Amino acid sequence: MATFEILPGLPPYGPAPEAFSATGQGKHSEGFVVRFMTKSGDVWVGNFQPGLGGCSIVFEHPNAVNVIVLSGGQGYVVDPDSRRCLNTFGANINSAFKISELGEIVFGNGLWFEAIGRNGHVWRSDRISWDGIKDLVVDGLTLMGHAWDISDQWMSFSLNLANGEFTGGSYSGPDRRGL
Repeated sequence: MATFEILPGLPPYGPAPEAFSATGQGKHSEGFVVRFMTKSGDVWVGNFQPGLGGCSIVFEHPNAVNVIVLSGGQGYVVDPDSRRCLNTFGANINSAFKISELGEIVFGNGLWFEAIGRNGHVWRSDRISWDGIKDLVVDGLTLMGHAWDISDQWMSFSLNLANGEFTGGSYSGPDRRGL
């Protein structure tokens, strides 16, 4: 597995960083900067353009080969050895949790949650909130928090991290996925 380090900005010297953008835009702007050290000893820097959310973090992918980079809510699945982006997801991710017991990483966008495991996408919850989620707490395999309701109040919810099923929340429309 490659190792990684979040940098405070683009290095002033050395090879040009690899630019990553989910939209093809902004590749010449400084984004979220990560240095990778591959299994073979190569070192390179990736410059990841942000999305619309606020979460910027790096995780070892549950497959123990790739790396997941979140840049301002935009998700990138990267193969550090080939310096390639294998997949993009999200754009407005504002919460992320590593669930070691399940070998998964759970992402939230303020409306619903989804999980990535060793073989890729595991589950996606139905829509939980009309517009925003707060006060998130992980307790074992349960994620608890509050979801914004159309009645202008916060409603509590509890989400099963093993399968994405939940109780409570504020979205009870005919299509809870909100698509």
